[in-house]
Amino acid sequence: MFADSRVRFLAHALAAVAMFLMAGGHWGALQAVAWTGMLWNYTQKDGSLLSGAKKTFDGEHPCPMCKSIKVAKEKERSVPVVVASAKKIEVFPAPLCAELPPRDCREFVFPDPGAMTAGIRTDAPPAPVPIAIPA
Repeated sequence: MFADSRVRFLAHALAAVAMFLMAGGHWGALQAVAWTGMLWNYTQKDGSLLSGAKKTFDGEHPCPMCKSIKVAKEKERSVPVVVASAKKIEVFPAPLCAELPPRDCREFVFPDPGAMTAGIRTDAPPAPVPIAIPA
C-alpha cells in the first residue's frame, strides 16, 4: 500500500513535469529567472525599484540571458518535426465470421423484487451495548 502510493506519486510528478516541458514552461521559468536578475541589477544601479522595474520590463534593455532565451525559442520554433516511417502501414479487416464468439441467445429475465429478502438474524445484539471512546 505504501509503495503503491509512492509509485503513484512519482508517476503523477513525472507526468506533470512532462506536461510542463511540452507546454514550454521551461522557457517561462528561465525568463522569470532572467527578469529577477535584471530587476535586481537595475534596482542596484539606479537606486530605485520603480526605475529598475521600468528598465526590466520595457523591452529596450534586454540582458544577455534574455537574448539567448529569445534565440533559443526562435530556433526551437523554426525546426520542423518530421516523423519518417520506414514501413508502410497496411490495414486489413479481419474476417468477421471466424473471429467472433458465439452469441448467447438466452433471454434476460429480471428477478422478482418480492422474492428477494434479506437474511434474518438469529443472534442477539451484544450486551451491554459498546460505547465508542473519543480519541
